[in-house]
Amino acid sequence: MDTKTKSISGALAALLLIFISGCASGGYETVPNSSAGTTQSIDLGTVVATRTVKVEGESSQLGLYGGGVMGSAIGSTIGGGDGRVLASAGGAVVGAIVGKKIEKALTTKLAQEMTIELDDGRTVVVVQELKDPEFYSGDRVSVLQTRNGDARVRHEDYTTAQY
Repeated sequence: MDTKTKSISGALAALLLIFISGCASGGYETVPNSSAGTTQSIDLGTVVATRTVKVEGESSQLGLYGGGVMGSAIGSTIGGGDGRVLASAGGAVVGAIVGKKIEKALTTKLAQEMTIELDDGRTVVVVQELKDPEFYSGDRVSVLQTRNGDARVRHEDYTTAQY
């Protein structure tokens, strides 16, 4: 592997590390952006069933263009003349496809699907990113719901009911 290829590979690895480290939450609970600045209703209930599921990741233009640029750069290190141009173009196409798949894999999250019997008799199902501590059958929980229908679940001991 020549110096140029090593440099490009190193740059790709650095970008990947920056992307992954940007996903860290710093120990705080992460809540959806749509929850900020909105009123939410709280329903209390008991978890009656749980299961672990995967929430499919997303692929945006970042993975497409980032992969395409990196693929083109790597392809441009192959051959010379017209061959280099073709390798660069082919690398861009392959890089774009791979970039989207990598982004989708990196944004896939483990989640917990919870069936909750609310105190008013209704039953709801909420899927949210797997958090510590997990939820188990029999746990008392609060279900917070925004006006647009977004919901999240937290253990009841975090609600105002304890104050």
